[in-house]
Amino acid sequence: MIRLHTDGLLRRLLRFILLFSLCFTVLASSVQLYFEYRREMRDIEARMALIRAGYLASLERSLWDLDEAQLDTQLRGLVDFSDVARVRLVSDDFQLLRGEAEPKGPLRIERFPLDYQPPSGPARHLGELEVSIDLGAVHHRLYATGLASLLWMGVFLCGLAVALSGLFYRLVTRHLQVMAEFARRIGAGQWQEPLRLGRRRSSRPDEIDTVANALDDMRRAILSDIERRERDRLALQDKRDELQAMVERRTASLARAKDDAEAANLAKSRFLATMSHELRTPLNGILGMAELLRGGRLDAADRQRLEALYKAGEGLLAILNEVLYFARLEEGESRAELVGFSLRQLCQEVLALLEPMAADNGDTLHLEVDEQLAGYQHGAEQYLRQVLSNLLANAIKFTEHGQVRLKVQVLASDATTQRLRLSVSDNGIGIEPAVQAKIFDRFVQASEAVARRYGGTGLGLAICKHLVEKLGGCIGLDSVQGQGSCFWFELDIALGQPVAANTPAHSVSASLDILVVEDVALNREVAGSLLVRDGHRVSFAEDAGQALQLCAQRRFDLILLDVHLPGMSGVELCRQLRATPGPNHQSRIVALTAGVQPGQVSGYLEAGMQGVLAKPLRLANLRQALADAKPTEEAGIDANMDWSLLATHRSLLGEQKLQGLLKVLHQSLEQHATGLAEALPAQDFTEVLHLAHRLAGSCDSLGFSGLAALLRRLEDAARQHDGQALNALAEPLANQLGQARATLEQLIQS
Repeated sequence: MIRLHTDGLLRRLLRFILLFSLCFTVLASSVQLYFEYRREMRDIEARMALIRAGYLASLERSLWDLDEAQLDTQLRGLVDFSDVARVRLVSDDFQLLRGEAEPKGPLRIERFPLDYQPPSGPARHLGELEVSIDLGAVHHRLYATGLASLLWMGVFLCGLAVALSGLFYRLVTRHLQVMAEFARRIGAGQWQEPLRLGRRRSSRPDEIDTVANALDDMRRAILSDIERRERDRLALQDKRDELQAMVERRTASLARAKDDAEAANLAKSRFLATMSHELRTPLNGILGMAELLRGGRLDAADRQRLEALYKAGEGLLAILNEVLYFARLEEGESRAELVGFSLRQLCQEVLALLEPMAADNGDTLHLEVDEQLAGYQHGAEQYLRQVLSNLLANAIKFTEHGQVRLKVQVLASDATTQRLRLSVSDNGIGIEPAVQAKIFDRFVQASEAVARRYGGTGLGLAICKHLVEKLGGCIGLDSVQGQGSCFWFELDIALGQPVAANTPAHSVSASLDILVVEDVALNREVAGSLLVRDGHRVSFAEDAGQALQLCAQRRFDLILLDVHLPGMSGVELCRQLRATPGPNHQSRIVALTAGVQPGQVSGYLEAGMQGVLAKPLRLANLRQALADAKPTEEAGIDANMDWSLLATHRSLLGEQKLQGLLKVLHQSLEQHATGLAEALPAQDFTEVLHLAHRLAGSCDSLGFSGLAALLRRLEDAARQHDGQALNALAEPLANQLGQARATLEQLIQS
C-alpha cells in the first residue's frame, strides 16, 4: 500500500497551485474592480455633463422668471438621477434644497454657476447650483461586484488546482512512489523482485517508463556485480592470509626501525648534552685561566704563547658551539626574531669584528653597498649577522694575503620591501667543481687536505643555508679552483624605521656578596679570580650541603650555582632555597653550567633560577649577569619585576617561545585568580595553598618577582591556617594581580 506523504511532491504541487490561484484571483479581481471604478466615474461624469448641457439653461430661465414651482420640479428631477444624494440652489431670491439634508458617507460635490443673458444688456449672475454625488453607493456596488468575482474565480481556480493535482498524481506521483519503494528495497538488499508500475504498457514509452526501465536495469546490474564480487571474494580469500602475514612482518620491521630511530635520536641528544658538559667544563678552566693570565705581567714570548693558547681554546669553543647550534636548528629550536636594524651598519659591524682575523692572515676587507639600499630594514638581524659572519670568516680563513669583498646589491624595490643580493667574494684557494654541488651539506669540506690544514667542522655553510632558507631566500656560490670563490644569497627584506640608539653597555657593577657553588676546583678558582678582580666579595661551596649552611648563615646578593653537583643537583638545591624561608629565599640565582640546550634551560628557570651563564665563563657575560644583580641595600628598588630575567629568557629561548610562555602565564592568572578570590573570603586554606603554590613558581620563573613573593607569603599563611594574614593579603594580592595582568598584556601585544 503506497501512502501519500505529508510533505510529498503532490501536496507541495497542490499548495503551490492553490497559492498561485489565490494570487491570480486577487490580481484579476483587483484589475476588474479598477475598470469598474473607472466605468462608474465615467457614468458620473456623463450625468454631470448632462446636467450642464440640459438643465442649466432651464434653471437659469426659471430663476430669471422667479418661477419657484418650476425650479422645485427641476430640482426634484435632478435628485432622481442615479447616485445624486442632494441638490441645492443658492441665489439672492431662493434657498432651495432637495434630497438628504445631511448625506452620510463620501461625497463628490459639483458646483455650477447660473448666469442669464437677457435680450439686452450684459449677462447677469443669478446664483449657484450645487450637486452632491453619493460615492458610498458607488463603493458598495464595487464591493459587491469584486466579492462576487473573487468568489467565482477562487472556486474555479481551486477546482482547477484539485483537478490538476489529481491528474498529476495519477500520471506521475503514484509511479514515483512505487519507484521510491523499489529503491528502498534495493537499498535493503532485496534485488530479486523486479519493478512493476500500475499502468498499461504503451508502444511509445514516456519519461516514467524510461526511469522505470533504468531502475530495473540497475537492479540487474547490481545482481551481476554481486555475483562478480562473490567470485572475486573467493579468489582473494586465498591471498588474505598471506597478505596479513606479510603486513605483520612489515609492521614488526617498521616498529623495530622506529625504535632504532628513536634510540638513535635519544643517543644523539644524550651525546650532545654530554659533549656540551664534558667539553665546556675543561674549556671553562682553560679560557678562564687564560683570561686571568692576560691581565698579568708577561714577557713577549710568554704573552705570545698565552695568546696562542687562548686562540686555540676559542677555536675549540667555536667548533663546539657550531655543532650544538646546528643540532638546535635540526630540532626546530631556532626562530627568527624580527627587529628593526640598519643593514649598512650591520655589514660595517661584522667587518669590524673580523678585522683582526683578516689582519692576522694579511687580508684586506672591502665593503660595497648599493646607493639604492634603504637606510633601515625590518627583519631577522641575528640570522643575517650569523650568515655574513660565517661567510666572511670562511673567506678570510681560506685567503692569505688577498682581498675579501662584501657587496650589497638592490635587485628590485617597492614601497615596502627590497630584493637584495649579498655576496662575499675572495681570491683564495677556491673550491673544486665536484665539491661545489654538496658544499652546503653538513660535515662537508673542500677536501681532506683543506680540513687538515684549516680545520673546522663543515657545518658553517650548512647553517648559512638553513638560516637563509628560513628567511625565504636562496643561497649559492661561484668558484674557480685556485682563483677564489663568491658566496651569495638573495632574499626579500622589509623596509624599516630609524632604529633608536643603543643604550650604553653596563659598567662594572657595584661590589656584591657572591656565593659560587662549584665542585671543580679549577672552575672555582677561575670564577673567584674574575669576580675578585672586579672588586666583589666571594664565598665558595663545593656541594649542596656547604651551600645550604652558608645560605642559612648570611644573605648573598648573587648565587652562581653549578647544575651538576655531587649528591644533590643544582636544580634541586635551587628548589630547596626557593621553598625554604631564609635570608636567601629571594636572592638572585644564576645557573653556571655547560648544559645550555633549550630543554635544559627551561628546567633551570622552572626551578626558580633567574639566569644562565654558559661555560666556559666569559668575562663580558659574567659582568652582564652581575650588572643585573643588586646589592643587599638596593634589593628592594624594583621588587615587582625582574626585567633582566625576561631578557635572559628572550636571548636564550627567542621571542616566539617567550611570547608562548607569557601567554600560558596570562591564562593561568585568569584561570586561578577567580579561584583565589573565592577561596580567600571563605578561608579555604587548602585551595589557597594549592593555587598560590602553582602560581608562585610560574610568576617567579618569568620575572614577576613581586607577585611571586606575595603568593609565597599567601602560601605560608595558608599552610599555618592564619586567617588574619589571609585577609590582610587579599587587597595587596588583587593589586598585584591587576598590575601583572596589565604588564602581561603589554608584553604580549608588543
